[in-house]
Amino acid sequence: MEHTRILSATLRSAMQAGLSLIALVTGLGLMPGWQSTIAAQGCQQEGACFVFESQGYITNPSNGQTTIAFRVTNKCRNPASYVAIGTSGFTRVAPADGSVYNGDLGIYDVAWTRASGTPGFESVKFTPALKNFANSASETLNVVVSNFNPASMVTVRGKAGNAQETYNFLLSQTCGIPTPTRRIYWTITDTHMIARANLNGQSVNQSFINTDSAFGVAVDSSHIYWTNLMSNTIGRADVNGQNVNQSFITGAFRPYTVAIDSRHIYWTNAASNTIGRADLDGQNVNQNFIVTGNGPYGVAVDSNYIYWTNGSLRTIGRADLDGQNVNQTFVIPGPVGFYGMAVDSGHIYWADLPNYTVGRAEMDGQNVNLSFISLPWGDFPRGVAVDRSHVYWTSDSGHVGRADLDGQNVNLSFITGSCCSSGVAVDPD
Repeated sequence: MEHTRILSATLRSAMQAGLSLIALVTGLGLMPGWQSTIAAQGCQQEGACFVFESQGYITNPSNGQTTIAFRVTNKCRNPASYVAIGTSGFTRVAPADGSVYNGDLGIYDVAWTRASGTPGFESVKFTPALKNFANSASETLNVVVSNFNPASMVTVRGKAGNAQETYNFLLSQTCGIPTPTRRIYWTITDTHMIARANLNGQSVNQSFINTDSAFGVAVDSSHIYWTNLMSNTIGRADVNGQNVNQSFITGAFRPYTVAIDSRHIYWTNAASNTIGRADLDGQNVNQNFIVTGNGPYGVAVDSNYIYWTNGSLRTIGRADLDGQNVNQTFVIPGPVGFYGMAVDSGHIYWADLPNYTVGRAEMDGQNVNLSFISLPWGDFPRGVAVDRSHVYWTSDSGHVGRADLDGQNVNLSFITGSCCSSGVAVDPD
């Protein structure tokens, strides 16, 4: 049976004809083969099971590729079997055919479909690996295309149990520019995974990216970077976890942590006591960009300087972004055991391994606070990250901790479920 709703008058006529009960049964997924097809009616369309919201599109001026975003909610008890985003008239770019898409609810198998077969139109089809896309759960699905035209009509479809709903959207009618979900990432040393969660601590994925031996991690708007401590490489993947390259940069010497700015990637070479640097595309590698004191572990960068921890010297070093004016004793906090570090516009933060604290100093190296945030005895802090509202850290407990920028409202178990976490990074503000 096919029920087509194009005009509100048609829907009223159908209900007057006694089909409201059928619609109710359909919403419960009890009628085999029920299909609902709805013509373009704005930026949000809703049926018995699915709510589709066109969150708009963003075109990357550097490559001309456009990301189209839909937020999809499944109100029914039956979990979603698949969601398909039509791509007719466009050239599909990502997620790749046969790849895995990392969503907030879990992972999805991706297939590029043709006009024949399921769903019956050219699309990027997302098939959930888990059964939790139900009971009003929502997911944001992104498709990257080229040859984009906002005047195009896009067909989308959701299927849950026996209910199948199809909608048509005019892409120029959007509910707003898509706002990417900001996330936090951390490395798990015993499983070699990079984990991910939303910045509110929800939608935790403990196996977001499988690596060689990830330790430090950094992220920008398009890529995730990490140090492979055992294989002496720097890895990289797209920010959605696709296109993993474990040997993006080779030839490092025991790389512990990594940092990035708008032009370069930096890493610590603990075995050679240097800071390495390369262009963001992995070219022009310099493994001896800065010669440090003994035991460089943490590294951080801002718009003016690069900073690093000298483990054996118990100091924080600083240099200009071009590697000049090296100061190995920019901060001398005292009897500490440095590990990871981070900077924001006002402060420098570091993990103090043997004292179980996160330390802080002002950007000029003054007003050192060795116990800015205190962890329980025996819980060694490893990585530190910061954004405009919070400080985050990882520790050997496996937890990710969080506190306000002033050190208040400490949550030692902001995210749990890992073992032996090390590096941590947050999406740019």
